[in-house]
Amino acid sequence: MSAHILIRDGSPHWWLSTDVWVVPGNDPNGAPGAPLSGQKAYVWAHVDNIGDADAQNVRIDFYWANPAGQMTAGAVNYIGSGYADLPADPKEAMGQDVLCLVPWQVQIVNDGHECLLAVAHGAGDSNPIPDPLPASFSFDPPAHDQIAQRNLSVLDASKMAPMLRIAVNGLPRQDKRVRLTAEFGGELDQRQLQRLGLARLQLRPAPKPEVQVRLSLEPSCGGKSAGEKASDARVPSLAVSVPRGATVPVYLDIQASQLHPDHYQLLHIVEHDDAGKPLGGVSYVVIPQGKENRL
Repeated sequence: MSAHILIRDGSPHWWLSTDVWVVPGNDPNGAPGAPLSGQKAYVWAHVDNIGDADAQNVRIDFYWANPAGQMTAGAVNYIGSGYADLPADPKEAMGQDVLCLVPWQVQIVNDGHECLLAVAHGAGDSNPIPDPLPASFSFDPPAHDQIAQRNLSVLDASKMAPMLRIAVNGLPRQDKRVRLTAEFGGELDQRQLQRLGLARLQLRPAPKPEVQVRLSLEPSCGGKSAGEKASDARVPSLAVSVPRGATVPVYLDIQASQLHPDHYQLLHIVEHDDAGKPLGGVSYVVIPQGKENRL
């Protein structure tokens, strides 16, 4: 008999977990929503035990990281922990909502657009992970049920920064080469909309790409990198080489002037290895100008 601790992954991409969410402001029991840069927020995770043995004093560690695809333990920032006793519940999987006991002071580096992770450690788990995690540990939620990521941010078309930055993290002992691609489409379910504080806006998913995206290794001015011709097409994918132990910044330019006022655009920036396997990603919900003021 053993416990089996579970924090569910998201769909269609694992980094869209609805079992990790944020409550902005000073009340941890307030309404879920998007974190605000420079302000306090609380982070929660929903944790289940689908095994056939109770799990006592399970510790859930919470982390934030700058937007990135593949992430290692050495590239994330610890927020705090929460604790739960999880009875065996293989059929009902009711689980518990667990609060990180330390508030998250949202960094202003990326205007609040950060990635969150929840990692559960429990004695007797059927698939344990190292505790503490070594810096070289690569987070791989599909391979570890007790790890979940939430790399999903809301972008108001009227307030977007000129460039967003995504980190491509290297491996500790070897170089790597990856490709970042921009993927459009998909629909947020009601739970996702509620977690983001978007349910009241009554927006519909864009039926086709309505925003333009450019990925670059250099920051751009007015949507173009230095030396780029005005006639150059926008680049929906980018090859990136990363020396071992290093981090390479990639710059994301989003133009949303053509987004319908009643639509939202779901955008995924996915990191793939040489074989095309997804290693991770960052997702954005682009909403029309001024809609965020109604949240």
